[in-house]
Amino acid sequence: MPRKIVRILGCVALASTMVLTQGFLAGIPLVSNDGVAVALTQDELVEAAAAAAKDAEEAAQTAEKAEEAAKKAAAKAEMKAEKAKEKAINAEKKGTERAKMKAEKAANKARRAAKKAAKKADKAEVAKEKAARAKEKAERAAGRVTKKAERVAKRRAKRATDKLADRVGKAAEEAESKAEKAIQGAE
Repeated sequence: MPRKIVRILGCVALASTMVLTQGFLAGIPLVSNDGVAVALTQDELVEAAAAAAKDAEEAAQTAEKAEEAAKKAAAKAEMKAEKAKEKAINAEKKGTERAKMKAEKAANKARRAAKKAAKKADKAEVAKEKAARAKEKAERAAGRVTKKAERVAKRRAKRATDKLADRVGKAAEEAESKAEKAIQGAE
């Protein structure tokens, strides 16, 4: 029994060592940093803002289509309600009890369908408004990110120019001091 336990522990230790070694060789980190916020570059921020604006625009178009479909459905339901009403009036004229009941049922059904279509139209309108707000928000964010990227680029360019000017100034000073030494050495 103890030999089996030792053998099992040895196999487990060997297997875990092999797995860890394979992970290190593959460059897979032991600890994941999924929860850590990673700073995005300005280009990535601009791309993300542009993608958000595009998604918002697509959502707005989809909401518009849904609103149009809901309006068409509401109009159809209204037409059906009118037809059912006419049938009810005709049935009343005819006087048949069965026809009256059928007409009333059809009118009630048409009314319910009209209410449903109106609710869908309202929901589509709300979705359209939300999509429009999201689009505006994404566009504002894209504008802010673009402006920030421009400011950062200008700042970096100015720093690079200043550093270059400093280097040129130092090189000129060194050249001047070397020239003076050479003149003194020649005398």
